[in-house]
Amino acid sequence: LKCLVLGGALGPTKAYFGTVESQGRGSLHLHLLIWLNHEYTPAQLKENIKNQDFRDNLLKYLEDVVKEDLDLFRGNHLTLLEFVI
Repeated sequence: LKCLVLGGALGPTKAYFGTVESQGRGSLHLHLLIWLNHEYTPAQLKENIKNQDFRDNLLKYLEDVVKEDLDLFRGNHLTLLEFVI
């Protein structure tokens, strides 16, 4: 989030609003609205994705926001039969 909002990975940011929601099992996830401070058209954004710097910034943003590590659950599962019983 810091990379996106403060670093402007998607361009200058005018404002943002986010809320955290809890799912049934206590895990949290984020809903985020972002107002970008530019007037790019979809065609211009399509052109921007061809630019290496833009792609690099987009990857930095994605790596900053997407945090998942399912390795913590390795070997810690039930088979279908165990689950039913």
